[in-house]
Amino acid sequence: MSRAHFSGPPRLAARLVALLSPAEDRPYLLSDFEEEFEQRAKAAGVSAARAWYWRELLRSAPPLAARRARLARARSALDRSKWWKEALGDVRYALRLSKRSPLAPLAIVTTMTLGIAATAAVFAAANGVLLRPLPFPESERVVRLGTAVPNGSVAPSVAYPDALDYRRLVHEFGALTLFARNDVTLQHGPDPENVRALQVDDAYSRVFSLEPALGRLLAASDSVYGAGRVAVLSYGFWMREFGGDRSIVGHTIRLDDEPVTVVGVLTPDAYLFPRESIDLLTPLAIPPHSYMKNRGALWAGAAAKLRPAVSEEMAQRAVASVGDMLSREYPVSNHGLGGRIQPLREVVVGSVRPMLELLAAAIVAVLLIACVNVANLILGRAQARSREFAVRSALGGSPARVRRQVFIEALVPAVIGSVLGLVLAPVLVHLLVAVYPDALPRADEIGIGAPVVLFVMAATIAAAALSCIPAARRVTRFDLSGDLRAGKGSGSRGERRASRVLVTTQVAMSLALLFAAGLLGETLWRLDGARPGFDPHRAVAFHVYVPSSRYRSVADADRYFDRVLDAVRTIPGVSVASTTTLLPFGNCCAFDTFIQEDLGDQGPKNPQAFISVDSPAFERALGLPLLRGRSFTAQDDSASGRVVMLNAAAARAMYGNRDPIGQLINWNGQPHWRVVGVLASTHLTELSDEMKPVLYIPEGQAARRSRYVVVRGDAPANEIIAAARAWLREIDPTIALTDVATMDQRIASSLGAERFRAVLMATLGALALALAIVGIYGVVAYSVSRRTREIGIRLALGEASHEVRRRVVIDALRVASVGIVIGLVLALLGGKWLAAFLVGVSPNDARLLAASAVVLAAVVAATAYGPARRAAKVDPMTALRAD
Repeated sequence: MSRAHFSGPPRLAARLVALLSPAEDRPYLLSDFEEEFEQRAKAAGVSAARAWYWRELLRSAPPLAARRARLARARSALDRSKWWKEALGDVRYALRLSKRSPLAPLAIVTTMTLGIAATAAVFAAANGVLLRPLPFPESERVVRLGTAVPNGSVAPSVAYPDALDYRRLVHEFGALTLFARNDVTLQHGPDPENVRALQVDDAYSRVFSLEPALGRLLAASDSVYGAGRVAVLSYGFWMREFGGDRSIVGHTIRLDDEPVTVVGVLTPDAYLFPRESIDLLTPLAIPPHSYMKNRGALWAGAAAKLRPAVSEEMAQRAVASVGDMLSREYPVSNHGLGGRIQPLREVVVGSVRPMLELLAAAIVAVLLIACVNVANLILGRAQARSREFAVRSALGGSPARVRRQVFIEALVPAVIGSVLGLVLAPVLVHLLVAVYPDALPRADEIGIGAPVVLFVMAATIAAAALSCIPAARRVTRFDLSGDLRAGKGSGSRGERRASRVLVTTQVAMSLALLFAAGLLGETLWRLDGARPGFDPHRAVAFHVYVPSSRYRSVADADRYFDRVLDAVRTIPGVSVASTTTLLPFGNCCAFDTFIQEDLGDQGPKNPQAFISVDSPAFERALGLPLLRGRSFTAQDDSASGRVVMLNAAAARAMYGNRDPIGQLINWNGQPHWRVVGVLASTHLTELSDEMKPVLYIPEGQAARRSRYVVVRGDAPANEIIAAARAWLREIDPTIALTDVATMDQRIASSLGAERFRAVLMATLGALALALAIVGIYGVVAYSVSRRTREIGIRLALGEASHEVRRRVVIDALRVASVGIVIGLVLALLGGKWLAAFLVGVSPNDARLLAASAVVLAAVVAATAYGPARRAAKVDPMTALRAD
């Protein structure tokens, strides 16, 4: 019986056999099954044969599936092994190519080294400062408590009784601590030393999770006024001053010439807030009748740890509710005041976040320019090797295989550059921390750790992939026959277009960085030339604090300062010396409210001003012009009528166009302070700040123990300081002279942030411009080399050499002009983002935009002139004979 007399095997069963069987076995299995099926159909009939087929399928399915899986795993392992062998072969081939033609790989390695090093350094800074949590347990639950004032700002302090109410009524707080900076003089060694002390209560250690390395921490009993004076040393201070002497616990040291018992030493990793290199902790003990216990006296720093499962929003609602209650209950002192919290990490890094974000954006731009430069180099090499890639394709190489080879050839020098970049990155981190204005918060937490290495690995792979995209597109879209016939890459229209796009990108981003550098540089220039409101030249100032332990009364402190001034005035070259509590560009500032007696008490509308307590001639020592009336004299003491001076900002705010001389105010609960003079307004902390109202009080009527001594003279500042230090040591060797600087130095220091930003952007702009020059030069030179025959023909037909030079330069400018237009758009967008950093400069400054475009166009023309000059020297006969 032939096969035509009965139907074949069940179709579904046959498909299942084919599906379950490995590809290698499928034809044989199907053939065997079909042959057996035919024999059984002849012997027992089709139905019996079909039943057999299904039974055999069910019996064979498990071993078939198992064999299929084994073979698949074997093939996969073989494929992986083959892939790794091919990849290693590509790596070896890339290294051999680099040896034969090292210039391009060396340029790629250098470019990636600089780009990756800068990127790693900035990421390390951002990771250490912005991204990582603060280095103590449960830091994410700690917030700072501040006071919202009527002008809409938030003071970073609270009144002591208000803080006690917050502690008692805000149940969302697990602990609330109060603290205050209180620098003291340490008598240890030949000279007194000013040390940074922090007065804290016993809750401080619970909020910041402190542990003692030796001894104990501060207890609640230590903060009782009149209890014995004790201190806990920081680990660094203990090692620096006492050499790690473990017997220091229980012994006494002299602070402000009083004995203080050391009860403990903190661990090396203890976190102290505010982090200003605190040397020691002392108890916060407030005298019974001190103004520090008054509501409305915002002097205490406060921080709280939230209870578990309490969100910041919940705590803020509770704090705001208590603040509103206090405002209603105490309308005189708390009217318009409220409570605000802020996560501690935001407090610590808030001021530095915009700077690091600007730095990160600039570095990303430079890295992208570097990637574009590398892409141009790789594309040029790919164009020169088009015949090689065509041969590979003709021999069966798939586009994916060729693209992988191009990627690995880009990755090898990128990896070498990233390794070198990681070696260079710690140097850049150290440099960044060193040149950063003031102190970079959490600087000791910045390092090249595992997160930075992982980030660099990802950035390297991304940079290599981004850089090889144009070349990968080129080598998989070629004319096979044309490239096989060519001796070298022909430089098609698409290739030239890709090179021009890359140059356009470089030019655009370079122009944006140049414009940003120009904006920040002009801001620095304007601020550097701004008038601070006084004459800083030939003036020097230093701070002196007179402790109450040695000078019990204010009169004793006054006599000490009189002796200091008398001694300083005898220094050769000194013309005038005085004291003040409010030094412009010094540690600022006491702020208070007072009442205009002609208007009466206006509650929250009463004027506010910074308070400066000064001795006679302080305005001459500072070089501060007297605009109206008179200045203080020695007769303005406690026995005479109360007098004050205003600065022009305060006079304008209080009296408008009226004459302030002779007007009366009520200050510090005392009436009839008469205005006798008006001084010029000054900047207090930053040249970019507006000039604030200031109320000047004669020191004979409101003496202070902490003062700046201001000296003006023709002698060099270092000679004046040396002589003053000798006089102070002779008058009282237990009192330290601190915060020493000329007024010019203080103003220059206040411009640190602006100078840092301007120098940073100028440096990155110069680096971007240098990379752009390299890229433009490479593209123009390659274009000229491809047009050698054309140029030779033109020269042979009589075209002048200067016309050849002009054409090459114009072509380069034509390509760059598109980048300049795009760059102008990017510059305008970036200028809006930079507006927060600008002073007296428009973020859309047309003059700077035009200057940036002209500079970049001139750079492009100068860069293109070199290849253009060589093109004009081509020998026509040589060019015509060239391939």
